[in-house]
Amino acid sequence: MYETALVVHNILRLAVLAVGLWVMVRAFSGWFGAKPWKIADRTSVLVLTILVDVQLLIGILLHVVWSPLTKGAWADMSSAMQDAPVRKFFIEHPILMILGVALVHMGKSTGKGAPTDKARHRKLAIYVTVAVVLFAVGSSWPWQEVARPWLRMPG
Repeated sequence: MYETALVVHNILRLAVLAVGLWVMVRAFSGWFGAKPWKIADRTSVLVLTILVDVQLLIGILLHVVWSPLTKGAWADMSSAMQDAPVRKFFIEHPILMILGVALVHMGKSTGKGAPTDKARHRKLAIYVTVAVVLFAVGSSWPWQEVARPWLRMPG
């Protein structure tokens, strides 16, 4: 189950970033182009929200139930904090991801009360941009010291 969840979590990482960029383009275009709020805007935010929620659920299960790395960290917190890769996945990654998910939800909900479509696009653009930056920074990439492949497949 651990390997399957890790593969799905990894694939969803790319989907979250792609859809996040899609939402950003629509939001900035609406903000600076003074475009009306459309069903496609609502749909893009809804898809992003669903993706980040599913990603968060899988991440929590990995973190608390399945991951041998975090099980070891829970058992010996002192050692975990001194080991950069373990600390990254045990503390830094979950905090940044939870903040990003919260920002996506805030962008989705605060825009509803905006007085104009431009204001709604602006709020969404700001919240989602910060969230996508947090997702990108908090993820592990092949070129980093704590590296993860672009796409992990079961093997």
